[in-house]
Amino acid sequence: MDYSKEQERAIKHVEGPCMVIAGPGSGKTAVITGRTKYLIDSAGVSPADILVITFTRAAAAEMEQRFKDMTKGHDYHVRFGTFHSIYFWIIKTAYKLSNSNIIKSEEKRKLIEKILSGMSLEYENKEDIISGIIQEISLVKCDMIDIENYYSKDMPEDVFREVYKRFTREMTRIGKIDFDDMMVMCYELLNKRPDILESCRNIFKYIMIDEFQDSNKIQYEIFKLLAKPLYNVFVVGDDDQSVYGFRGARPEIMFLFEKDFKRTKKIFLVDNYRCDRAVTRVSSKLIADNKKRFDKKLVSKKTDEGIYKIIETKNVNAENEEIIRMVRERYEKGIPYENQAVLYRTNIEPRGLAYKLNQFNIPYTMSDTLPNLFEHFVVRGVLDYMRFAMGEQSREIFLRIMNKPSRYISRNLLTENMIDFDDLRYRARDKEYVVERIDKLYADLRLIRKMRPYPALNFIRKAVGFDDYIKDYAEYRQLDADELYEILDEFAGMIVDFKSYADMFEFIEEYTEVMKNQQIEEKNKKGLRLMTMHSSKGLEFDCVYIMNVVEGFVPYRKAKTSAEIEEERRMLYVAMTRARHELYVFIPEEVSGKTKNKSSFLKD
Repeated sequence: MDYSKEQERAIKHVEGPCMVIAGPGSGKTAVITGRTKYLIDSAGVSPADILVITFTRAAAAEMEQRFKDMTKGHDYHVRFGTFHSIYFWIIKTAYKLSNSNIIKSEEKRKLIEKILSGMSLEYENKEDIISGIIQEISLVKCDMIDIENYYSKDMPEDVFREVYKRFTREMTRIGKIDFDDMMVMCYELLNKRPDILESCRNIFKYIMIDEFQDSNKIQYEIFKLLAKPLYNVFVVGDDDQSVYGFRGARPEIMFLFEKDFKRTKKIFLVDNYRCDRAVTRVSSKLIADNKKRFDKKLVSKKTDEGIYKIIETKNVNAENEEIIRMVRERYEKGIPYENQAVLYRTNIEPRGLAYKLNQFNIPYTMSDTLPNLFEHFVVRGVLDYMRFAMGEQSREIFLRIMNKPSRYISRNLLTENMIDFDDLRYRARDKEYVVERIDKLYADLRLIRKMRPYPALNFIRKAVGFDDYIKDYAEYRQLDADELYEILDEFAGMIVDFKSYADMFEFIEEYTEVMKNQQIEEKNKKGLRLMTMHSSKGLEFDCVYIMNVVEGFVPYRKAKTSAEIEEERRMLYVAMTRARHELYVFIPEEVSGKTKNKSSFLKD
C-alpha cells in the first residue's frame, strides 16, 4: 500500500508518545493497522505486547479484520478491544466477576422506574425521563464528579442526587455493575493495587487508541496509569470530530495529552482521500470558525470538484419532496439508494420524510428509532381530549385530562368506570369552585365535539388551557416549553386538512402501522440511509442531504455556551464530511408553521 509522507512518519513511530491528528478521510485506520504491522515486522515488538483500543465492538472487529488481511500467512495475536472490554478484563479476575454481573439495559430502566415510583415521582414522558437519568448517571461517573457538586439538567438537583444515591445502593445490593462502573472500579483497583497495575503495564507495553477525541475523563485517567513508565502510547483522533459531550467526551483531552506526555511527537494527517474539492473546501471553512482546535486545514486529494449546494424551500413538506425528487433522480442515474444519506440533528426530524418515502415505495433504513409523534405525551394529551369529546368517556381517559390544566378535581370523585358529569357535580357540591371548573370542562368538551380536528387543537391549547399546563410542567421538569409547543405545531401541520375526527384517527392508525412495519423490516433491507449526525460519524456516502440547517436545529436550541456552540459546529462538520461527491444543505423557511432563520453557521 502507498502511504503519504505523514502517514509513513506515523507508521514508523516506535518508542515514546505520539499523537496523530487525523482529519476526515485521511486514512487513520490504515495508519493504525500499518503501524501495528510495522512494530511486529520491523521493530521486533511481540504481538502480545500490543493493545489497540477502539470505541465500539464493531470498530474493534473491523480493525482486527483489516490487520489480519494485511498479515495473511501470520497468526499475530494482537489484542484489539474497546475501553470497556479491556477494563472489564482487568477487574473481573480481581473481583471474581462474570458477564452475568453486567446489568442489562432493560433491567437498568426498570430499576430506575422502581426508584422513581418509590420516591412518588410521576412524569408524563417516563421513557424520556429514564433515558435522561441514565445519561446523567453515566456523565457523573465518567467525568468523576462528586454527586454533591452535580446539577441535573432534567430535574431539581436534590431530586436527581437522591435518585443517583438510591440507584448506586440498589446496584450494590443486587450485585450488578454497568459499563461506567467497570471504569470506576478499574481506576480504583489500579490505584490501590500497585501489583495488579504493574502486571497490566507488563502486558500492555504498546498502547494505541483510535478516535481519541471521544475519550472521557475516567478513560483517560486509567490510560495514563497504564502508560507509565514506558510511555509507548500512540493516539489517533480529530478534535474537530469530538461530538459526544453528552457522555463526557471532551476535545480538551487531546490538548492535555501534550502536557501529560512530555516530548510528544505530533503528526497531522490533513490529506482527505474521501471528499471532492468543493466538500473539503466548504467544510474546512466552516470548522475554521471554532476557536478551541488545532490549527489545520484539510486538503482534498481528489481531482474532481464535486458539488456543494444550499437549497432553500418554503417549508419542511417542500424540503421532503425535493429530497425525494433528488434521491430518485440520482438513483436513476446509477447511484444506489444505500450510497445516499439524509442526515439531521435530532431523531424526530425525519417523521414526515419517512412517511413520504413509504408512499413513494423508496426503500430506506434508519440508524435510530423514529419516535411516533402520536405517542408523544403532549400529543396524547390533546388526543385524549378529542376522544373523550367524541364519546370515549372512560374513567381512564378522564383521569388523563381532568387536571391538564389543573382544575383541582380529585381522583376520589371518580367512582365509576364511565364518567357522568351530573354525578361529578353532585360529589363535588361542597366545593363550588370545583363545580364551576367541571361545568367549564363539560362546555368545552361539547364545543370540541362539534369542531374539525385542526381548530379543535387550537381551542384545546388556548381556550381550554393545555398550553398553560405544558408551561407549568416544563418549568417543573426543567424542560424547554417551546420544544413541547413545537411538537404540537408539528402535529397541527399533519392534521390541518382533515375534515373529521374519524379521518384523522384513521390516518394516525395507518401512519403508526406503516412506521411500525418499516422498523421491523429494515434490519434486512438496503436503501436510502436516514440517520442523525451523531450516527453518521465514521461513515461515508456518494450523496449527502442535510435537513433543517436552520437556527434551533443547527445549532440545536439547547446549545447556549460557547463550548456547546462549538460542539454543534463540529457536528455539522462531521455531517458535511460524510459526502464523497455531492453535498446538499437544506434550509426550509418554515418548520411546523413557524418562520426559521438560516443557521448562523452558514454565514460564510
